[in-house]
Amino acid sequence: MNRFRQMPFALILLLLLSLWPAGAGAASPWSLYQSAQAAERAGDLAGAASLYLDAANGYAGSNAINAALMYGHAGRTFAQLARFDEAAAAWRAEAQQWGLSGGTQEQIAAERKADWVASEVRLFVTAPPEAVADRYYSGAKHEPVTGAYLGVYAERDSSVHDPSDGSPFYTEAFGAAVGRQHPLFLLYGEWGDHLPQSHIERIKAVDGAVQWALQPTDGLRAVTDDSYLRSIAREAKAAGIPIFLRFGGEMNGEWVTWHGDPALYKEKFRLVARVFREEAPNVAMLWAPGDFPPYTMNDYYPGDDAVDWVGLSAYAVRNAELDPVAAPGAGEDSRPLNDHFAEVYRLYADRKPIMLAEGAVGYFDYSAYADRKEWALANIRRFYAAMPRLYPRVKALTWFDVDWAESQGRDEGIMRQNYRLTDDAQIKAAYKQATADPYYLSNMGGSAGQVYLDVTEAGIPPYRVELSSYVKAYDPFLTRVEYRVGDKLIGSSTAYDPWVVSADFAPYAGQTITVTVRAYGRSGLAVERQIQARVGSARVTLNGQNVAFDYQPKILDGSMLVPIRHLATATGTRISAAGGVVTMLRGDLRIELTTGSTSARYGRETVSLPVAPVIESGRMLVPLRVVEWLGLKVTWDPVTRTANLISE
Repeated sequence: MNRFRQMPFALILLLLLSLWPAGAGAASPWSLYQSAQAAERAGDLAGAASLYLDAANGYAGSNAINAALMYGHAGRTFAQLARFDEAAAAWRAEAQQWGLSGGTQEQIAAERKADWVASEVRLFVTAPPEAVADRYYSGAKHEPVTGAYLGVYAERDSSVHDPSDGSPFYTEAFGAAVGRQHPLFLLYGEWGDHLPQSHIERIKAVDGAVQWALQPTDGLRAVTDDSYLRSIAREAKAAGIPIFLRFGGEMNGEWVTWHGDPALYKEKFRLVARVFREEAPNVAMLWAPGDFPPYTMNDYYPGDDAVDWVGLSAYAVRNAELDPVAAPGAGEDSRPLNDHFAEVYRLYADRKPIMLAEGAVGYFDYSAYADRKEWALANIRRFYAAMPRLYPRVKALTWFDVDWAESQGRDEGIMRQNYRLTDDAQIKAAYKQATADPYYLSNMGGSAGQVYLDVTEAGIPPYRVELSSYVKAYDPFLTRVEYRVGDKLIGSSTAYDPWVVSADFAPYAGQTITVTVRAYGRSGLAVERQIQARVGSARVTLNGQNVAFDYQPKILDGSMLVPIRHLATATGTRISAAGGVVTMLRGDLRIELTTGSTSARYGRETVSLPVAPVIESGRMLVPLRVVEWLGLKVTWDPVTRTANLISE
């Protein structure tokens, strides 16, 4: 687990303001600052915020420290006015200025203030997994094409595990307690340990997999290509189950003994990866830093060739006393758990599947002896609703089912929390409900029952669909979300995360519409966003079933264009693309289409298309008539605006 370090905050740098020359004019940054202070003393917070911004803009480009301080004041006053988006923007500008001045810790503090108050709204449509095909698939060992494995560390939860006689044993009892079998089980080991065979057999009995966190507690130099390393690799192979080897996790944190020498760490990780690749083909190498500090994690990355999966240790804890609105300043991490994934996802998700190697939401804080259950309930629901929508390349989530009250001397600070699901009926129920989503996988090798498409990119099908949203506001306790198109209410939900409604978009076929999303909290409207989305021009069916696209068909110059990859896959046609040319192979038939050209190759013939294929958002859209070349008969129903495709 990560031990959060409170960051030093450079308030003393306020003294530098007095050293900055006021200049001849009344509108100098210094005079603007003085005016802002006067306005704030007079109770004119709106005027003060505006003046602080003017002062910040005046300092920007010449004195980054003073600019940062002024943006910080602006953020504080905006937050006091409950103008949270403006507060977040000011604090992000503060962070940028601290970055320019070399104030790394102050930059992080400002970013965390912004994260605390920033609002975000995203709108999604539910679709079958065929809609995304292998778009989010890296091809890594043990990776599901879609969906995320449910994982757990519950060996210290006495309600589901009795180590004396194995009755109950958490590999089965935990799943029974939360209503869903978990296929991935976290085990810890220190360098010199061997895989516990009793656990391996019980995991094998439920067709599960192991995440083995092997920790070089004696230091990295003890890690060599010796008989021990070879023996545990052979043991892993003999286990005969999928294994994720997390060697030296959280290496970017000062709390582990293998921290501090990135070059040596990378050398040893690569050594371990090489040996396990030689000896144990069932082992996937999992590289898993801690989420803090984020700016050092990439220093320890061993390279794509040595890493199969990228993991993350991340915990969400609540410390309301350090709320930048109630008590200005940055402190412990109270962001939603899903927010912790932003940096690791940005750095690696384009080529590696991501795993929550260990993590949880704390609902009782022993450092303050305070109940955080209400906040934790909201956070658990939001986390499991957000992950498949915001981070579809996260393919496994491992809950750390531990109560740190039973571990004196460990994590005595803010991280000393109760994360154990089975201790509280409401917490367990929230987890049970959240992980019931068919996106989450109860068996290795499974695939998601449904996926979620961001309507801003994918559009909305022109028929009745399920809408959901991710809503983040300063008020974490939202009560209702409603959706409108123009003045028409199309749906309203009080089901806390993901705010699901059903709505028919047939009346908007072929249009670009604006969906207004309004989220309400205990004090009224918490956040409102207007989201533009393109509604598909027509429904497409294949043998009577709707074809789910991750980019909606459109009309261009009187011809309907459809994403070709989905239909090619559905008809067993092999497809490849290079240099703007798409090649399709169906039996002995070869078809070549070129972006921007109305000429196409159909077997040995050159034929003309009514409009040229186009690339939009990484998809090739082709005239509908091309699907006839794939062995499909096409009929058009103008009343329902449906293209019916039938296999011949």
